[in-house]
Amino acid sequence: MTAAPHAPLVHPANQQTFETCVALTLQMVATVEFAPALSQEQPTRDLLLAFAREVERNAQAIAALAGYGGADVRALGQDWYGRLTAARDEPLQVAYHALHSAAYLGLEHGLTTATLLGAVGCALRVLAQREGRLSH
Repeated sequence: MTAAPHAPLVHPANQQTFETCVALTLQMVATVEFAPALSQEQPTRDLLLAFAREVERNAQAIAALAGYGGADVRALGQDWYGRLTAARDEPLQVAYHALHSAAYLGLEHGLTTATLLGAVGCALRVLAQREGRLSH
């Protein structure tokens, strides 16, 4: 989300960066789900953790662009992750739900969207801890 840091939140460069983040994150979550069914290699723990850091970095940038630079998006994401897991038991379901919600809300909802992306990062961390025990 560093494409246009001093531009309005919905500046075309920021919108494009956001859409790229959502698309790549959806690919990663789908890889976790579908790789075993397609006899492909699962993402490694290190890759999932690195990806989680990048999602959280983008979420923090969204919060900053929305005027909430001091918000702890990772903590907000973990809190939201906890709420979603109360209704959806699996981190993969939580990741999809939070990612779909973030994509729907878009940049216009700043901190809420950032929080949802933080929840995706948290779900990826949980999936990374389960590496080797992932199932479709």
